[in-house]
Amino acid sequence: MRDYAKSKGWWDCKREFNFAVIYSYLNTARIDASGSRSCEGRKLLEKNNGNITVETMMDILRDKESGINMEGGFLTTGSMASVLPKDPRLPCVHYFTGTPDPARSVFKPFIFVPNIQQLKKTCSPAYGPEDPVKKIPRFQSKPDRKHELYKKHEVAAAIIESTKERGENMLKKMRTLEKEKIAEMEEIAHSSLRDSTLVVNLFAEAIEEELKAYS
Repeated sequence: MRDYAKSKGWWDCKREFNFAVIYSYLNTARIDASGSRSCEGRKLLEKNNGNITVETMMDILRDKESGINMEGGFLTTGSMASVLPKDPRLPCVHYFTGTPDPARSVFKPFIFVPNIQQLKKTCSPAYGPEDPVKKIPRFQSKPDRKHELYKKHEVAAAIIESTKERGENMLKKMRTLEKEKIAEMEEIAHSSLRDSTLVVNLFAEAIEEELKAYS
């Protein structure tokens, strides 16, 4: 292990050999040599150093060539990007897809405020006492746990994949919606949020608009 770490440049033989540190991705040389998603993500961040916006982060999360946006058996199931201002008086704005594959999803804004209701269209269905996880013997069946947005997005993703013109138009609507939401949030992010009721349904309303874009 010592020889391999030395050959890779992860250990200089001068400091104490600490396996956990040397073989973890906390080690910069380890990241550079790994060719992993961590390494690729770091490269993309460095490429945009000094000009990283929430849209930059969304683009990075959508990048398939780097492996950050995964496909196949290890599909990226959901993505998130956040704007965290240094001024504590300003609201933190979080963007969630709530759907797989950010390249075919809409990042929707969410702000933590009082009185937010349950987000039913991104909540998996409840089966109560009939849930296979609660029945004995357990896990004898596999219920459909996809929430409403997930199901509609699944259909939309198939259209984008298989129908060129219709798929392109749908994707264009999705990106337009996302840009509109980002622009709205930029206004909020630069002002103190005095009335939280204005954003309490922010995410739920964005979902409704996303569903319309799928039609």
